[in-house]
Amino acid sequence: MLTPGFTLFLAVLRIAAGVSLFTSGLQKLSWFAQPPLQQKFAEWSAHPANDAVARYLAFVSHYPAAFSRVVVVGELGLGALLILGLLTPLAALLAFVMVLNFQFASGQIFALSYLRGQSGLAYLMIYPVLFFSRAGTALGVDGLIARGMRRGGAPSM
Repeated sequence: MLTPGFTLFLAVLRIAAGVSLFTSGLQKLSWFAQPPLQQKFAEWSAHPANDAVARYLAFVSHYPAAFSRVVVVGELGLGALLILGLLTPLAALLAFVMVLNFQFASGQIFALSYLRGQSGLAYLMIYPVLFFSRAGTALGVDGLIARGMRRGGAPSM
């Protein structure tokens, strides 16, 4: 059983991760008009970390506009879900996959520097914690729904 203090900590972690993801998406709104991922994919393809990354980049390089838009919608949508505490496990899992894809494609995840300094490792590790914990139960819609269902009625908002 989680203590009330730890549950509150998870809620703050969830909200902070959601705000970080959402504001990142807001900064990328211009990606709808001018998708920049084609240039990024070309830079990363010039020096891929290994053959798996090279094959992955060969695939995604065909769809830079689509992936640019998916990133923006994903960051905004998943960030909002995490802030609200709605569908928290699903949002955390999808956010983990998004961050992992970016770090894999860029090759960051294969560098020794990934383990220290300002890398995405901390962000990548937050999402599994949110996924496996009950991070949406405190200060979140998931908790309101769960409490409403325990009372035997329809979810109360």
